[in-house]
Amino acid sequence: MKRELHTTEDVQALSDEHAAKENRSSAGQRTNPLKAHSGFEVYTSKFREPEPIIGSLLYNGLTVFVARPKVGKSWWALQIAIAIATGETLGGCLRVHKPGRVLYIALEESQRRTAPRLRKLTGLTRSLEAISFVYEIDPLMSGGASQIDARLTEQPCVLVVVDTFYAFSRQSERKNVDILQADYNQINALREICEKHNCALLLIHHSRKAAGVGIDVVLGTSGVTAACDHIWVLERKKEGDCLLTVTSREIEETIYGMRLVNSEPFGWRITGQGEEAALSAERREIVDLLAHEPLVPKEIASKLNKNPNTVRRLLQSLAKDGVLRKEGDSYALSRARE
Repeated sequence: MKRELHTTEDVQALSDEHAAKENRSSAGQRTNPLKAHSGFEVYTSKFREPEPIIGSLLYNGLTVFVARPKVGKSWWALQIAIAIATGETLGGCLRVHKPGRVLYIALEESQRRTAPRLRKLTGLTRSLEAISFVYEIDPLMSGGASQIDARLTEQPCVLVVVDTFYAFSRQSERKNVDILQADYNQINALREICEKHNCALLLIHHSRKAAGVGIDVVLGTSGVTAACDHIWVLERKKEGDCLLTVTSREIEETIYGMRLVNSEPFGWRITGQGEEAALSAERREIVDLLAHEPLVPKEIASKLNKNPNTVRRLLQSLAKDGVLRKEGDSYALSRARE
């Protein structure tokens, strides 16, 4: 029955009654106190350094691996899976510190396509039993994350590969939701799996069509890059030559020079690391030019249409490494390369 209010006192009484109910309700709710740590405690705290799985490349946690289509990122992911399963060196130089099982979720190919790829990358070995391929899985936020969690609980793995994020996330699921939040939630769900099972997850993703630098080339919103632990960006510099930039929350940024070799043994090879890798393509241009005749730095810069100071620095580095020798003012190939 509706209550009638006749006087100001009635209104005030009802207001007081409502306020009393609110106070009783608030009193019944417990607020968890904030847990604070002093600056001294944080400063003196000690934690184990991240332990690498492969060289200074792969660590536990969620790694988003981006590149343009057809660059060869799936080949590289499969090589990594094989290296961890077999314990063999990756890319000709990177040591596998933690060999073990791999769960490979291939959502953009079939078993029929995977088979010849494996045969091209490695010989037949019982070690390949350590890789489990999955070609069908529920959408990431509609059962897929739980399926991975259950599988890792049943059979722990060193690495999980998901190829690709776009196929796993099922874009149709994201209708009528905040896209940035949706991206973050999906990436964070995978990152939490890594933490729970103490493993690495390599999530293959696409880069933007528009030009960009570093993590800015990652397709999607900033929710993708905000939630992950590591980001790999593979960029093609010229035919056969690429740079792989590794950015992480806990380790220093590293750059690898890479080349996809079509001869035997087939696969990606590491051609350099750090500044050496970033300059490797330019260094090769100089070496190729000097294969014909000795030249002075000014002539080299002119023929390659490059900054003279940059060329001079490259020449000095090549001479120091024994690739070139200096003859007066000119540079020539070392006698070992002639």
